[in-house]
Amino acid sequence: LQNEDNDLFVLIPGCALPRRLHVDGSHLSVQVLLDRRNQEWISNMGEIRCYLYPVHSSKSFLITPSLASSMYLMVMYFITGTYQEVYKMVESCVSEDLTSEEAQIFNQLEFLGNDNHPDAHACRLKLSAVTVGLGDSSAMKCPWSVYEEMREYVKKYDFVSSACRLTTEEELLLLKMSTPSVGYRLPTE
Repeated sequence: LQNEDNDLFVLIPGCALPRRLHVDGSHLSVQVLLDRRNQEWISNMGEIRCYLYPVHSSKSFLITPSLASSMYLMVMYFITGTYQEVYKMVESCVSEDLTSEEAQIFNQLEFLGNDNHPDAHACRLKLSAVTVGLGDSSAMKCPWSVYEEMREYVKKYDFVSSACRLTTEEELLLLKMSTPSVGYRLPTE
């Protein structure tokens, strides 16, 4: 979309539940399926039906005007395998309290746990690192095992893109958060 001042915008339907299209199981699809008939999703949306994202004047990124719009865009980037964008957005998608709209968007991350791309592990770990301070009773409790994600991150470390690499401090924090199974060690190579 474009207004009379030549400002550009992207309009995305927020009342559609985003899901990854599952194909034959041999590979992970990056196609998005938008379920516009999910009544529970729609009722949690409140008055918002669409998210309007202004395009930055550089035309290189979208501006997210709210937490819900940031989280929705992050989920869409995750579904489409745009992990570097997910990684950049993680820190802006955190809050102590979530509305029902924000909570249902955050809960969609649970369904992206079968994404085994090295950068997907890094993105889930980054989200775990930035939400750790919210506590165990937080609505933003990550639905994956930090230990399992860390194990996969270490195994695939050489294949994690530089844009999605965790800092040393984040890695140390996540290692402290990891509770391994009895008798198992993280791989060293």
